Amino acid sequence: MNLFRCLICGESYIGSAAPSHCPFCGAPGKYLVAADAYRQVPLGELSRKSRENLERALDLAVGNATFYRGAAQVADCERGRALFSALSRTETAHAVLFCQILDIPLPEELSAPGECSPSHKENLAEARKREGRAVQLYTRFLEETAEERVKQVLSAFIEIEADHFGMADE
Repeated sequence: MNLFRCLICGESYIGSAAPSHCPFCGAPGKYLVAADAYRQVPLGELSRKSRENLERALDLAVGNATFYRGAAQVADCERGRALFSALSRTETAHAVLFCQILDIPLPEELSAPGECSPSHKENLAEARKREGRAVQLYTRFLEETAEERVKQVLSAFIEIEADHFGMADE
């Protein structure tokens, strides 16, 4: 067995090979390295603009996590429940990472189910919109940041959200 660490969230994974995606934050496999090769990009001081953008990204991640948690509860099939539960866990991991970077506590509402439609089909459509918004917002924030660690995280999250966009097609 081997030990791997995610360069994005820092979590460890034990397995014979690195997974295709981090099982915690969803980062693509290229961000998973052997544990002894793990070196996180130092954060340094956040600019005012990066802090503002990360606070907006945190709000988005929390909103998405709670929406997906609620959608999992009303999904009309096992695949839908599994999909929305997985998306909620991933968005929660993103919110946790944003809070770590911002050096702030987790928002209380992060663990609550959010408002969603009683219609599974409408929630799938809303999921596609949310993933698209996340890609657009994170892309803009990436262009506006100077900090290498923030660039690394946002780049990974853009890839993750883009992958999720297609998952919402049942």
